Amino acid sequence: MPEELLQRLEASGRLPTPPAVVVRLLELTRRSDVAVRDLAETIALDPGLTVKVLRFVNSPIAGLSREVTSLQQAVALIGVRGVKMMALSFAVLPSQSGATCRGFDPDQFLVQSLACAVAARVVARLVGAGSTHEAFAAGLLSQIGRMVLASAVADDYAEILAQARNAPRDLPPLERGLWGQTYATIGGHLLRRWGLPETLCTAITAFRDPQQGEDANGLARVLNLAELAACVVCPDKPADPIDARDFADAIQQAHGVSGEQAGAALAEIAAEVGHLKQVLDVSAGRVRSIEEIESQVRERIAELSVAMHLENRSMAEQQADLLRRATTDPLTGIGNRAAFDARLALEIDRAVRTGTPLALMMLDVDRFKSFNDTYGHQAGDRILQAVAHLLDENVRKIDYAARYGGEEFAVIAPDTHRDGLLVLAERLRECVAHLAVPWEGHTLRVTVSIGAAVFSEILDAGELPGIIRAADAQLYNAKTAGRNRVCFTVERRPAPVVQSA
Repeated sequence: MPEELLQRLEASGRLPTPPAVVVRLLELTRRSDVAVRDLAETIALDPGLTVKVLRFVNSPIAGLSREVTSLQQAVALIGVRGVKMMALSFAVLPSQSGATCRGFDPDQFLVQSLACAVAARVVARLVGAGSTHEAFAAGLLSQIGRMVLASAVADDYAEILAQARNAPRDLPPLERGLWGQTYATIGGHLLRRWGLPETLCTAITAFRDPQQGEDANGLARVLNLAELAACVVCPDKPADPIDARDFADAIQQAHGVSGEQAGAALAEIAAEVGHLKQVLDVSAGRVRSIEEIESQVRERIAELSVAMHLENRSMAEQQADLLRRATTDPLTGIGNRAAFDARLALEIDRAVRTGTPLALMMLDVDRFKSFNDTYGHQAGDRILQAVAHLLDENVRKIDYAARYGGEEFAVIAPDTHRDGLLVLAERLRECVAHLAVPWEGHTLRVTVSIGAAVFSEILDAGELPGIIRAADAQLYNAKTAGRNRVCFTVERRPAPVVQSA
């Protein structure tokens, strides 16, 4: 087939969705309790919509690491809210309503496509040929080439349809005479260009190939049998149907299926297709016009957009709240131990990269146990809250204050040298010393002992426990030296010696 024609056919990928399918989608999208299965089954009523959903879920934007070949998988992965929005967005729009050619009945085409899908599922189950969901999708899309040809090359295809006694079985020889390819190979090539899984594309491309033989794809043989069964159940021209014995003979020759089993399979296919036709007919009768459907679609898309926006905002707020709870000490409202550990590791890494010093202060409330013993634990909690608030208010913006545990606090001071550390530590000590905490007619006053350490020159990830030990040792010195004071140290590590060659 000339590339120009293939590009022309590819451009016709915006295929119309039957109004009845859109009506059914509108009904489902209004339900808060709609199940993924219901949405998948409704989308599966339309080959064009199925193509669009599978095309999206297999595209790079979906970010999946594996191919998705069944509609049930696709809908489950996208999720109910996403599928509602996507299905309506992909559905009927004025620009999608291209004119079809003479002799091509869109309603009959839809029924035959559904019959091929149902038949492919039944046949795959009967002969044990892989996934029935995959077979259904392949059967539904196996006829897509016919719709594309009827939309893109309507005049030429009208001549072919006029010569065929029964579409689609009589079409391939006529199509080869004009284009050198059949609707099946054309459909498979286009599905491949649209990004659908190779398993489906290969099967659809090959299933009407007379040279497929024993080495052909097993799914392609299922599609050939499925189309034959669909033509028995839903003939293009009811006055000239294909004999059911043709299907029975074909499936018996290919898979050893008995005539009784073949007849039962045809009955099952006919019953399910009849049910699907009723669904479409009932839904179609509930609206007055295409314009009304399109108006309802636009309104519903707007409603879903607002709902998704509110849901996303709510989820963002919930995530922010969860993060705050995970990193905040519930009593004092400042950072907790886990948040302190993470922040210290981050600041050490930054100090390594920038070559700047890093200071750490460990602060302990002096004689805290006596406050609990004298005034009760609630008074002790009130003191801890007051000290935490004071630290948070008096450290620099680049510093980080956290509750380390019990009555002990910590302050990380990035890019801080010895002199700056002393100024900051003394300011915090004096602020606490002037703190007055009212409690049940009493004024509680506290002090803190502070141990501080500055690490400079060489730091690495292994210094995280080292810097804490250094500050803790200075805190112990401050306690033993009389409390309410600052003790500090500057830790330096020599640069590694480079051995000369």
